[in-house]
Parts: sequence; structure tokens; C-alpha cells
Amino acid sequence: KQKSFDKVTFAIAGRFSREFSKLQYKIKIRGKKDLYGRTQLKLRADGIEPTYLRSKLIADIHNRLGLPSTSAGYTTLYINDEYMGLYILTDSYKLSWIESVFGEKDTTSLYKCVDSTLTYGRCNCENENEDVTDKTEWYNFIGSLDRAESIEDVENILDVDQFLSEMAIDYLTAGWDHIQSEHNYHMYKPKDGKWLYLSYDFDLDLQGHDFYPVSRFRDYTKDIHILEVLIVRNPDRFDKIVQDIVTKVFNPATLFPYIDELKDLIREYVKKDKELDENGNYPGRINEAGFDFFTYEAWEANSEYTTVSTLMGYAFGIKYWILSVYRFVCTYYHMECDPTYMDENYQYVIDENVEYQGLVRKSTFAERFEETYKYKDPRYDTYKKYKNEYYPDEEEEEEPTYFEIETATGEVVMEEPSVYV
Repeated sequence: KQKSFDKVTFAIAGRFSREFSKLQYKIKIRGKKDLYGRTQLKLRADGIEPTYLRSKLIADIHNRLGLPSTSAGYTTLYINDEYMGLYILTDSYKLSWIESVFGEKDTTSLYKCVDSTLTYGRCNCENENEDVTDKTEWYNFIGSLDRAESIEDVENILDVDQFLSEMAIDYLTAGWDHIQSEHNYHMYKPKDGKWLYLSYDFDLDLQGHDFYPVSRFRDYTKDIHILEVLIVRNPDRFDKIVQDIVTKVFNPATLFPYIDELKDLIREYVKKDKELDENGNYPGRINEAGFDFFTYEAWEANSEYTTVSTLMGYAFGIKYWILSVYRFVCTYYHMECDPTYMDENYQYVIDENVEYQGLVRKSTFAERFEETYKYKDPRYDTYKKYKNEYYPDEEEEEEPTYFEIETATGEVVMEEPSVYV
């Protein structure tokens, strides 16, 4: 079905994304019209990652779990009949999104947070409704979070399970570019409901960057008060949610076939996006001074198991990240998991022609955990060899932990492996 709009605002979007040759755009439909209930949309180039998959996957993981989130799909863009390439079309957390999803028109309780850890000292959050001048409810909420010392202190004002589910997704996907970086999220309070945490901009998730797939939440998180209260001090509820998400969706049996489907869907469009036109230009690359770009071979390899170089350093292959995190979580939490993917002899292919050749940083915990459970990838052992040269001041953790080991007779004993926490 074809739709056309007479009144549309079309503008360049993003901050850091403006540094890339292929820009991102935002669309605002005016004149009391909408596209499937949405009036504000984004066209994402996701130039910082090689695959066009990460934004789509994280949005769909949210939807699979029934968590409120933006949606993502694929589109080709033409401007004045000029082909601009493949884009990811997403909606935005705006008043129209709230009305479409929650049925609340002109909400006064949707806040966009930038430079915010949800504390009085770091709380730069602005209401998306320009007519709102009274922020008493918001500051009362922040004050309650600031004073909280336990989950019970916020249970009646914050949807704790929804918040912990968002933190679990961030943890499993190395989603550091949200509350951990103090931006890329909204807070919303439905009428007669509790506050919800809504994250967005998922292009840096599932990359790793400074994070390694063998990591505990304490290795991943920064010192943020609400995370200290809800997770670090009493992790039981969070741990159960992590395991539930791994069982339901964040596992190779679920995600690998879906990744294959998405790749088949966009493969020809990716090829076209990376072809020169008759003037020797690539589609949509209008910022001649901008960064660019990933080859088709990098797209193919990084959507599988190959770590490739990026502007941020490197990005683990998507399937490699999922497989490695799955194995770690299953082992760490003593879960019963798919033996096909837990098998250390599980075979996959690395494209050495595009593989990242630098160092991958590991924690001492990760090294010792892998040594104990014997499923490490020898390709990344170079970290240990050069550790003293590159990170001479890194302190080793010294407190040993004990793991419960069930013997053949069913007896549970405490064993001290070569793992430190």
C-alpha cells in the first residue's frame, strides 16, 4: 500500500553519526497524519557497525520478551529519485509512540535522559511534552531513587522487573551505550502505573568493544546508585531474569536461524549499498569528510563469527558473541543448556581476510574462568602475552570463589577452581 504525505519535516539526525559519510535522518509527519500510528521516525545508517543487524536484533529481542520498545525494519531511501542506500527504519519515543502503544494522548510523563544516572547529582532529563512546566512528580521520583537502599524502597514507583530485564539485555549484549553511558534512554510513567525504562540506539550493542563475553555483571557495570541497590547488593532477582532471557531468546538455537533469515532478506540490498554508481560514488555518502565504511565481506563475516576492526576498535562477530555469552551464562549459573552449543568442539568459520588482528582485552576473571572450563578460543590468547606491556597497572583480583560441583553420586561438594571473583 502506497502512502504519501504533503507536510513532512526531513532532517539530519544524531550527533556522533554526523561524523560518517552516510548520514542518518529523522522524519516528522505533520498535518494530523501518521504512518501506522507513528508521526516521528528515524532512518538509521548505523555506519558504526558492519552488519545492519544489531539495531534490528535488539529491538526484536525486546518484542519477543514483551518489553515495550521501538521497532525496526528495513527500507531503501530515495531523495529526488536518487538512490541513497539501505537504511533501518525505526520509530522514536515521542508522544505519538506513547499514544499508539499505551493509548495515552499527550502524555506529561515521558522524559528523555542525557547525562543522567537517575540521581539528583546526575539527572539531565527533559520532558518530551513542551507544555509541561511542573516537574514535581519527576523530582519526587528521582529523590526516591536517590534515597533507596533496597528493592522494597522503589517497588511501588518503579517497574522493577521491567527495569531489571532491560539491564539484563544490556548485560548480555554488552549494551554500554545506554544508562552505563548516561544517555540513550527515556523514562515513562503510564497513567496509574509505575515508571518504565525505555532504551534505544542499539547499534553499539552486540559488539563487545571494551567488554569480553566472559564477564559478570560486576565486571560490566559502572558505579550507578540504582544499579547498586537493585542488582549488586542483592542479585538474586536479576540473576533469575538473566537466566530466563537466555532460555527464552538469547540463545543460539533461537537467534542463529533468525540471523540467517535477516541476512537472506537484506543480502542483495547490502550488495547494492556497497556498489559504486556511474560517477564512482557509493549510495548516500554525502559527507565527503566522514568515516566510511565496511565491505561486503566484513558484513558477511561479522554477522557470523569473525571479529573485525571498527572505528571503536573492534566488534566481535554477532554469532560468536551470542555463543560465547550463552556458554558462559549457562556454566556460571549451572543451567541445563543445549549440548550442541555447549560442546567445545562446535565448529564455525573465521574469515581471516577481514579478521581483526589487534588485542582483545580480557579480565583476569575471564582468563581463569576459561582456563577452568576449557572452552576458550585460542585466537584471543594474545592478550595474555602482551598484557604487561599494554596494561601494566591493571590489578589482579585476589578473592577466590567456590563453585558447587555435583558428583556422579549426586553429592554436592564445594570445589575451588582457578577462578577469581
